[in-house]
Amino acid sequence: MAALVIPPLPGNGVLDLLTNRVFLVGFWAWFCAQFFKIFTKRFKKGVWDLGAVLESGGMPSSHSSLCAGITTAVAIQEGLGSPLFAACMCFSVIVMYDAMGVRRHAGMQAAVLNKVISELLDDDHPMGDVKLKEVLGHTPRQVLCGGVLGILMGIFYPIVV
Repeated sequence: MAALVIPPLPGNGVLDLLTNRVFLVGFWAWFCAQFFKIFTKRFKKGVWDLGAVLESGGMPSSHSSLCAGITTAVAIQEGLGSPLFAACMCFSVIVMYDAMGVRRHAGMQAAVLNKVISELLDDDHPMGDVKLKEVLGHTPRQVLCGGVLGILMGIFYPIVV
């Protein structure tokens, strides 16, 4: 019986990741988008909710911000003609399209199901207290704002750091 041998990673492991500009741009773009959700929720709902940092959905789209940030950083570092940029661009488009399309419509379906459950089932029914999460995707504006934030992070991160 042969033993499975996993070769060591080249480089310095985690230290390489923590000094990788492409990774850091994506991380900070995602983090800033999540942080901004505290303020957009305050503006929209009138309450300070620090828990908004941990929520999916809402303004701006952190998925779009992360993808656009990484794609921009790769474009700057590798060039627009690189295969890596092409791959990043394709994945970014897929993620942003999915956020506006499939995930958003799943959230709309959840809202309809919640209404049906609340109107048709008694509270003592096993499904009577089920509440599906309704904010799953993003509006086109939320995706656009997240994308713009990611692009700006990709452009200005190397200048600031």
